[in-house]
Amino acid sequence: MRQRTEVIREWIDARKERGEITKCMFYITVPKDTDIYKDETIRKIEGMLDKNHVSHGHVDTVCGAWNLNRDWIETGEIDCIVEFCGVYPIDWDLEDVVGFERMETEGEIIALVDWIEDGKHIPNH
Repeated sequence: MRQRTEVIREWIDARKERGEITKCMFYITVPKDTDIYKDETIRKIEGMLDKNHVSHGHVDTVCGAWNLNRDWIETGEIDCIVEFCGVYPIDWDLEDVVGFERMETEGEIIALVDWIEDGKHIPNH
């Protein structure tokens, strides 16, 4: 994990230096349709968001989702850098960024990201 932490730190530093910061909103859920108010993985994500001062709430309709009744966490705006392999918050505790990436990569969570440009939501691309 140490090596991954260093790689992500380098990406963040390089893009910040070039001014390549993207305002984003995250939509996060778990792969199974469950009561997210009781789900331990969701509680862990909400703790991570709280720790990093990210506003969030629950929504049950996310554009582009197959199941429009699935519950999701919707965040407020987060300053991020965008790489092909993911969208990385720049102001979070780095261990939380690495943990979030691991959870998404290992299938514990599903994360969708919108870029916020001129008040418009644009799917990560």
